[in-house]
Amino acid sequence: MADSATAYTWKTVTSLAEPAMSADTWIGNQCALDADHIAAVYAPRTFTNKPDLMQGGAFAAIVNIASGKVVKLPFTVSLAYFDPSCNTSTHTAAFTAFRDMNDPAKTKTRVVTVNTTGRITGAVVTAGEVTSAVPARDGVIGALGRNLIRLDEAGKATTLATADSPPFDIRVTAQGHPAFLDRHGSSAAHAKLWQGHGEPVVIAFGELGAVDLRQGAAGRVFLTGKPSDVHPKNTGVTVLNAPANTDISTLGRLAVNPVLTPGVRHGLSQIKNAGKGFKNSSTEPQLRPVGAPDTVKASESTTVTSTSITTGEKITQSLQEHPAGNGGAPSPALTGTASPAPRTVAADSRAHDPVDTDRWCSVPRNDVASQALQPTPNQVEWAVDMAVRGELHAKWLTQGGWRDQTGLGTIDPQGLFPLPKLTGGGRIPANILLGVMAQESNLWQAEPGAIPGQMSSPLASYAGFYGHKGDNPTDYWKINWANSDCGYGVGQVTDGMRLAGHEKSGETALAPAVQRGVALDYTVNVAASLYILADKWNEIHESDQTITINDDDASRPENWFAALWNYNLGFNSRSDATKNGNWGLGWYNNPANPAFKQDRLPFMDMTADPTNWPWDAAHPEYWPYEEKVEGWAAWSIDTGFSYATSGRQDWPGESGYATAGFRPAWWSTDADRRAIKPPLDMFCNTHNNCELSNLPHCPDAACYTKYWWHEPNVTWKKDCVSCGHENIKYQTLVAEPGRGYRLQHGTPTCSTDNQGLPSGALIVNSVPDNTTTYSSCGTTGTDNGSFEFTFNSDGLSGPGLGQYEAKGDLYQIGGGYDGHFWYAHTRDSAHLGGDQGAMTVKGTWTLGQNLDGWARVFVQLPDTGAQTQQAHYVIRGVAGGDRDRYLNTHYSKNTWAELGVYHFTSTPKVELTNTADDGTADDDVAFTSIAFQKLPGKPKHLIVAMGDSYSSGEGAGDYSPESDTSHGTNRWNACRRSVNSWGRKVILPDQSSTTGSLADGHSSSVDFQNVTCSGAKTWQLTGGDPSSWGLMGNYHEKTQIDSGVLSSDTTLVMLTIGGNDGDNFTNAVKNCYVIGVCDRKDYTGKADQAVTDTGDLINQIQAQAPYAQIVLMGYPRIVSDQPCVTADFDTLNYLADYVRDKQKAKVEELQRSGTKVAFADPIPTFKSHGICDDDEWINRTVAGPNGDGDFHAGDPANQLPCIPAPGNNICLSLESFHPKNAGTTGYAQVMDQALADIGYKGN
Repeated sequence: MADSATAYTWKTVTSLAEPAMSADTWIGNQCALDADHIAAVYAPRTFTNKPDLMQGGAFAAIVNIASGKVVKLPFTVSLAYFDPSCNTSTHTAAFTAFRDMNDPAKTKTRVVTVNTTGRITGAVVTAGEVTSAVPARDGVIGALGRNLIRLDEAGKATTLATADSPPFDIRVTAQGHPAFLDRHGSSAAHAKLWQGHGEPVVIAFGELGAVDLRQGAAGRVFLTGKPSDVHPKNTGVTVLNAPANTDISTLGRLAVNPVLTPGVRHGLSQIKNAGKGFKNSSTEPQLRPVGAPDTVKASESTTVTSTSITTGEKITQSLQEHPAGNGGAPSPALTGTASPAPRTVAADSRAHDPVDTDRWCSVPRNDVASQALQPTPNQVEWAVDMAVRGELHAKWLTQGGWRDQTGLGTIDPQGLFPLPKLTGGGRIPANILLGVMAQESNLWQAEPGAIPGQMSSPLASYAGFYGHKGDNPTDYWKINWANSDCGYGVGQVTDGMRLAGHEKSGETALAPAVQRGVALDYTVNVAASLYILADKWNEIHESDQTITINDDDASRPENWFAALWNYNLGFNSRSDATKNGNWGLGWYNNPANPAFKQDRLPFMDMTADPTNWPWDAAHPEYWPYEEKVEGWAAWSIDTGFSYATSGRQDWPGESGYATAGFRPAWWSTDADRRAIKPPLDMFCNTHNNCELSNLPHCPDAACYTKYWWHEPNVTWKKDCVSCGHENIKYQTLVAEPGRGYRLQHGTPTCSTDNQGLPSGALIVNSVPDNTTTYSSCGTTGTDNGSFEFTFNSDGLSGPGLGQYEAKGDLYQIGGGYDGHFWYAHTRDSAHLGGDQGAMTVKGTWTLGQNLDGWARVFVQLPDTGAQTQQAHYVIRGVAGGDRDRYLNTHYSKNTWAELGVYHFTSTPKVELTNTADDGTADDDVAFTSIAFQKLPGKPKHLIVAMGDSYSSGEGAGDYSPESDTSHGTNRWNACRRSVNSWGRKVILPDQSSTTGSLADGHSSSVDFQNVTCSGAKTWQLTGGDPSSWGLMGNYHEKTQIDSGVLSSDTTLVMLTIGGNDGDNFTNAVKNCYVIGVCDRKDYTGKADQAVTDTGDLINQIQAQAPYAQIVLMGYPRIVSDQPCVTADFDTLNYLADYVRDKQKAKVEELQRSGTKVAFADPIPTFKSHGICDDDEWINRTVAGPNGDGDFHAGDPANQLPCIPAPGNNICLSLESFHPKNAGTTGYAQVMDQALADIGYKGN
């Protein structure tokens, strides 16, 4: 959202999702009830593939954009383009849902209205299909056929007026009169207004798709686009000079272009020209990729482009990201209540088995013996290219290895599923089958967390595998195996994929080995998908129920329109006509169905809409299934990855980098390509008693069935002269492309390379001994202990009911240590986590021996699947009781991280759950391997570094990856713990090496834990969670005391703290140095409070580490005594001395009360090394970014507590005014001397 009061500074208010549901992408629609409230509809993208979910399975919410509060509504709704619709005069929103749109006896429309609090103010159910429903003062106004109607509280429809075609974009003016658009012929649109009586008046004309009506505040209605013959006077409709398909601000001052995230935007740029450059005479592309775009980093922020309607100025702004807030809390539509019932651990072996042993689908998820290879896009395209010619046979495949899991021996895909013959001859165009797979699976055979080249569980849609249905909202929540459709892999093959004994009605289960082939092997899945698609073609080519398109040439993409309609929705057979009252293709996917926007352009066609076409990918709900598939076939899909045919991964920036998923079909002209979408009247005409101007609004079954389509032919491209052409990449029969390798992320680290672990470490893996990973690491071998999962049960029992929902949020990946790890998503109690949470996953590693002594504990972190900054480990079997340790795991590389040193008195155990205090089901937590290093005794020095940027080493460079990452996103962390920090350079009194080098070498005499964080304020070191997560100074890490690094074993705590309190340091440098004018009185009061709070902090540290020596390090003077720039150096030096004196006095006060604390003063050592001295140890102004977590060029200083660049409102690098490498060395010398002076000896 953005507000004119803040110069339209954009920020993220919340992120809407359902924490129990897996999704590749969440999509949706929204409208404004008033300036502070948004009504929203949201759902996984794949819901658009399921008619029942599309019609009424999406979720609804009211969002307070001022506070960020989200009220999720206790009902589900449609994903139709018009849902929701808002009335800004009544401050209400209407949500629509349809049920059984293809069952003429049951078709119903439900409209629920709610106010800004989320309270339901009305709910009506009526027969027929009511579209574009919007609240009015005395009911609901909508479209029923071409009639503009009002629904009263009883659901009775009263016709207000009759339009030329079904009204859409209905907006209610301040006078309570509905304005709307309707079609005029096949290519024009009217903007009209019904004034409460008589016929609607015409406000304007325009081309279909070139005019829009938008709702503004307080009943304002705006007409945008390119209207002609405009007559807005006395209508309450204002004409704006703004493009159609842009969002308009509530007061009509700003037109905002479609907004896409950087990943989507860059991905679409990869396919922008994929469908161009092909000529009639050649199927080879004329355009070749030149170079490659820049890497899309996690730190790149979302960009919003808009136009000032009053001035015409083009505006480009970055979106300020915020934490997800409670937008991810579960919808009561899922649970039936805002607080789901607590779960318990059942005395049942299933409570510890990651496999759903009670499933009805044939091939399990989370079975280490049932892993699918994630194919490269080249492999999928090759398999399709071979299969459509009947050549996908054993001799071309690389046999053995991961394929041995199927039990089929030699894999022969089209031996199992022979190339089917098409009625009428010809074959399936490769691009059509690839379009189906793009829509169904993104070309994935394995689950989406797997990178092409890795192994994982087979892709089975969450809803389809666990039997979640859209008919009844509570069915989302419960596992109902009886509803499982069991779709697997790239083609989401369902036929024959249930376990024998659990088949659907009329289904015969495939042989178990064949089922495994379909689920685990993309080539077998492609062969099966081809077989099914051919069957859909043949079904509508039977002699007594033929439905053909154009000249029925199977080689032309357009001619598969009806078969794709059948593929998604099914076919009402002629043999059942007596029972059903008719036969043919059902109404829902009919292009004329007003549930789909009537002025839509071809899906993904950038020549039809050069400006806004990327918006299509974010709103697939605007098109019926067959139009989406044809769009992908014509333009390809972005996969996010680039691979050579050999399998070698191309990285962003390398020559040849291109992420288009496949070679699309080709047309002679752009106009021919655009005409892949049929005119709306092709399937709505006299042949099925349908009129575009009077679409179905039937009161009974007998009326409704006549709209099913069963005419023998539909032609919109005569003789198919302008039809598309198949485009095969692998024209020559060749062997299978190579498996993905040289992965930028995802290549495993094998046990033969235990770099980062001390020799002799005892390792406990998270998989059974001798597990074959089918990665480059081979078999895991044996380890030194055991691992067990624990899941909570919902306690339900009965035929076909499952109990362990959390297994649905557990995933396996062929990466990390030794080629396998697990991950889940972090959750707090509001997101179904916690001890009794429905989606809680717990893993426990148990060492196979009793150490009875001291040991250092490590955890292995993979380079993907580990994002949480507060993974909660519990170390059990420790003297004094269990110990909690919270760890930032977002290293983005395979590494071993230390959890600490512990005195074990019984068998060591380490426990990890996906429960996190900031858990919103967005971050991954990885279950990998644990290692134990036996120690000869307690280390003499157990040291903890705490504090702010002056302790973390900000300014000295070389920051640890987990503490310097993801700028501009919700995963931002800029704690910036440097390898060159002074705490690592300290040389202890009895040592000759630095603390850092001893820690890196896993010394038995020294342990060093570092939880410092650049930007930390005093409260961010104390106990208790922050009021909100993501703030500078701790980001999503637990507060430093709560991290678990302190204990009665700790011998030394070193810290700097207090400078950031009240933003004192930032403001002092900004005003005294950058601006050059400041008053010391503005800072001394905040410094006094910071010192008081520091005293309280030191008491808390002593309580956690009662035997530790605490040393509070002061701050240096950062500037010289002699200015060399125009700045107030005197005040800066005065403040350094003032804080030093106050901190020293506070330490002396604590010493008198018995606290074991000392003060170290760096000011003398830094004399002659400030800014403007000959040997500067302090950075001056530094331009960013220097690291992925640093402030980036363009970060506005008015949004963040940062130091602005002189003369500019942008942030300098965090390194500005911090010690350089030489400065941290000087700091270490101060600490060395302080430890010697106080006689610190360690343990």
